[in-house]
Amino acid sequence: MPQARAAKNPTAAVSSPVRDRILTLMRDQLEAIRKHEPGTRLGTDPEELHKMRTAVRRLRAILGAARDMFDPEWLDGLRRELDWLGNVLGGLRDLDVLRDYLRTELASLKPAVRVAGQALLERLDAERDRARDRILATLDNARYARLLNRLKKAVQRPRIVTADLSLRAVAAGQFKKLRKAVKTLPKNPSDDDLHAVRIKVKRARYAAELAQAQVGRRAKRFVARAKQVQAILGEHQDAVVAEERLRTLVDGAHSRPVGRLANKLVKRQQDRREAAQMDFFEQWPKLRRRGRKAWK
Repeated sequence: MPQARAAKNPTAAVSSPVRDRILTLMRDQLEAIRKHEPGTRLGTDPEELHKMRTAVRRLRAILGAARDMFDPEWLDGLRRELDWLGNVLGGLRDLDVLRDYLRTELASLKPAVRVAGQALLERLDAERDRARDRILATLDNARYARLLNRLKKAVQRPRIVTADLSLRAVAAGQFKKLRKAVKTLPKNPSDDDLHAVRIKVKRARYAAELAQAQVGRRAKRFVARAKQVQAILGEHQDAVVAEERLRTLVDGAHSRPVGRLANKLVKRQQDRREAAQMDFFEQWPKLRRRGRKAWK
């Protein structure tokens, strides 16, 4: 009879070391979201927003990696809401990254050119103001409050359908998907192709972190190498986003010097993308070897 009740009730307590680890990591990310929300609202330190968004993304990735443990409908609903929140936070985060990059670039230019650069920054700051307004509206929205409540309940009474899950197998599966994605890349991959690989690198890394306590040093080495590759592909994606934003700023620029400067910076983004792509293909074999050793 107890077994029958557990099968009908997905929230039944099914204890195991794997279950406990997953719930601990989920709780950690929920606490990080709450911890960095005040700083995100205040907006004086961009790192607060970055850390809040990272916690949202990581929590979504943990749920995705351990999806076989949970009730599918319950899980998909949570992940959809986390995706919504992450996208809202990401709009301002992308602009913060671009703003820091532009400030560094403009500092190396001649004083006369910096005037045009300041005009670009002012246009960018106007976009940032609108993105901040969207975030504040989101954090004051009932939908966000409901999500926090759902996450609290998810940690306290998760809808578990099985605690019989191998984190090593989960990590190996994510690494297999990553290898397949890289293997099927065309000779000249598009920006979208490399962005998709970046997402799979991130998922493989997070899954490896879940299994690290079981696998040990080899998983730790894989995680370290995956972080490096993720950073390279992150640089590529930053350049893609920067180029798109700069082209938008060029289209709206009425000043010829501003347009010339923006076009010059667009060319630099293309160089950044090419360099990052070369770095990725140079580093990928090293990550692949780490993965094979960790998950063989």
